[in-house]
Amino acid sequence: MTNQTWSPSKACADFVADLQYADIPAAVIDTMKRDTLDWIGCAVGGAADRSSQPIKAVADVLGGNSQATSIDCGRRNVVLAAMSNAYFGHILEMDDVDRDSISHPATPNLAAAFAAAEFAGKQGKDVLLAAVCGFEIMLRIGAAITPAHYKIFHTTATTGVFGAAMAAGKLLDLDAIQLNWALGNAGTMSAGLWQFLPDGGMSKFLHTGAAAGNGILVAMLAKNGFSGATHILEGKQGFFAGYARQEVCYDLFKDFGEKWRAGLISFKPYPCCRHTHSAIDAALDIRRQAAGRGLKTIRLLTYTTANTVAGTRSPATGRQAKFSLAYCVASTLLRGVPTETSFSDQSVNEADVKALEHRIEVVEDTEINACVPRNWPCRIEAVTADGQELHAQIWNPTGDPENTLSWDGVALKFQTMTDGIIPANVQDEIIELCKHFDVLDKPSLIFEKINTSFTRKY
Repeated sequence: MTNQTWSPSKACADFVADLQYADIPAAVIDTMKRDTLDWIGCAVGGAADRSSQPIKAVADVLGGNSQATSIDCGRRNVVLAAMSNAYFGHILEMDDVDRDSISHPATPNLAAAFAAAEFAGKQGKDVLLAAVCGFEIMLRIGAAITPAHYKIFHTTATTGVFGAAMAAGKLLDLDAIQLNWALGNAGTMSAGLWQFLPDGGMSKFLHTGAAAGNGILVAMLAKNGFSGATHILEGKQGFFAGYARQEVCYDLFKDFGEKWRAGLISFKPYPCCRHTHSAIDAALDIRRQAAGRGLKTIRLLTYTTANTVAGTRSPATGRQAKFSLAYCVASTLLRGVPTETSFSDQSVNEADVKALEHRIEVVEDTEINACVPRNWPCRIEAVTADGQELHAQIWNPTGDPENTLSWDGVALKFQTMTDGIIPANVQDEIIELCKHFDVLDKPSLIFEKINTSFTRKY
């Protein structure tokens, strides 16, 4: 950074302050609309799951002003509404992914944007603008310190609070100085560790919930004159100094308005960790090639991050199985396309899938590692019972920008995730509202429609 007047922190705040809806390419807006529908489906499905109960119980106790709508909870104070909806959106492991930052931007950013928009009386177009602001900031901060940061920290949590603060700040009409304060205090609130994985803990839901809620909190504080660090990213005692475990790529903060990271997200077709998805696609290919013949050997070649995060062996619960490459491949080979049912505790512990899972060799491959994070590939090598060698190579799993889900694909996913929770006519209404989200006067209408017909699955 040779120019002393420029800094990543100031660049982020200035970009958010200056961005107008008309500046955003139409293709990026279309992706954001699809991602909005996708995230709503994730949040509805999560809110119907038993894992949603703890945050609902706490929200009931805390109460607060009726300011923004929470799925299956009615209206809460704006921070609690954002926190609850973001918590719900991460439960089923179906929310979007950004490869460069290895994070899930929709859940913290859209949860914060919906709540802040309802609080501030904003429209659908405002939510889309704010969400793009949040995505662009969150994803650049994450990409600047990936992949080393991700080995210890859940990037969605640590960088999601920055995005949520910028999304909320845009909706609260903060100026560049106030946005810089909000960014600074978001950095102070940044947290999220992977240590819950060995225990199968629920912390991941809290990561997104806290990011969204704290993002709104720091934006509201800035609106009321609460100052913060103006060099939170690059300062000697700032975010990069404390959280980066590699050389920081500052160039990522110099192409605002040229490269739109919000338009490059991946959609998740399967309800498990994204690092398992190329393996699942490869397993589906091997299943097709095997055509019912048994497999004598199965060798899965993957990248180090996938094996670190999703390397669980012999999972005992559905939550653990969502982070198990071996289980996901075994289940797919036996049953086909994985669904939420594939991750019930009963399904995970069935004898046939356990037996096959134990026979799968997982190997970290140098060639595949060299592709990450630009691609998250996988290769499966198998030999059938009659001796035929089978191979399946996946470079871009289903849902990546190069292999994206169309409106029809996202709508089908939304319907699948919300079946039995909201009726078909409400599903259809929400799909249409998201397609025309830019002309929607009242974004909270979507949550109101959901809550009038919501059925829990527990």
